[in-house]
Amino acid sequence: MMTDSQGEQPEQSGLGTSRPPSGDGPAHPPAPNRGKVGSWQTRRVLLVVALGIALLAGTGFGYQTIASEVDASRYPAPGKLVDVGGYRLHLDCTGVARPGRPTVILEAAWGGTSLDWSKVQPGVAAVTRVCAYDRAGYGWSDTGRKPRTAGQVVTELHTLLTRAGVADPYVLAGHSLGGLLVRLYAYRYPRQVAGLVLVDSPHEQGDFQWTWTGSALTTICAALARVGIVRLLVSRVGDIAHYPPTAQPAVKAHFSQTRFCRTYADEGAALEQSAAQVRAGRHPLGRLPLVVLTRGVDGKFYQGNAGKPAPSSWLTQQRDLVGLSTNSTQIMATRSGHYILLDQPELVIAAINQVLTGAV
Repeated sequence: MMTDSQGEQPEQSGLGTSRPPSGDGPAHPPAPNRGKVGSWQTRRVLLVVALGIALLAGTGFGYQTIASEVDASRYPAPGKLVDVGGYRLHLDCTGVARPGRPTVILEAAWGGTSLDWSKVQPGVAAVTRVCAYDRAGYGWSDTGRKPRTAGQVVTELHTLLTRAGVADPYVLAGHSLGGLLVRLYAYRYPRQVAGLVLVDSPHEQGDFQWTWTGSALTTICAALARVGIVRLLVSRVGDIAHYPPTAQPAVKAHFSQTRFCRTYADEGAALEQSAAQVRAGRHPLGRLPLVVLTRGVDGKFYQGNAGKPAPSSWLTQQRDLVGLSTNSTQIMATRSGHYILLDQPELVIAAINQVLTGAV
């Protein structure tokens, strides 16, 4: 073994050969357990966040509950509530029945209420009795049975008119999905129907696919409605501005209802089945007076300019609807989007009068 000039063995380097200095304890104090500290801090943050969300949700739920009660008190039903088998439907009839003049029944669109007809009903009431109603789950009506198919709706409407004592025959006017519903009513109860007005109504062969996206969106909407968020946002929806000023507060209240999104989703989930029911029931209507009103502009509302025309496929299907009866006509609403009854209500009133007088 080699030694230095002093005769001593040189010190070897490396961690393996070093020794701690003498003493009772280690050379350095133990490092703190950083994993446990970090984990506790994370849990504490998550707890604070969860408590904050719960507080906001509770506040929102309370706000929605109180606001809904205020709405119910501030905007009472203009018509009457009629029991149709364990739940009630709202029926609002105006005008006076006249000899030889059928009563007009108004059926709203998907997601619509009796207030959709606010610009039409007064004009029709000037010449005959006219009734608008709210389907189950909308407006002032109670929530009804599922599934919300066309067949279920037609059964409820028939029960409503019978129990309310609204005598037939009827002229049925349906907007959008309401057009499918009144057609099925005419197929099932032909002796009660004196005429039809289809207001930009879809064809039973149309695309009624209810995708998961639509279902997911309405599920999210329903959750947000429970905590008042939909109520906060609904006033920003421009569609409300198309209703008469006197109806706008109640329309806003209806869109803000906790159950609105769920009812909308239930009807959407049943669209394909509803269309199938209409296809199965379709048969020639003979000379039943029929007016088909068709939008001239693609979109929900007319925005002050021509915009894009309605799709050619839609126009083709509308012409097929005209062929349902040999006593029919089509009217193009050139200054209207899908909501003709709000864009050009005078056309709807005129169409109903045509059917009432038989001058189609």
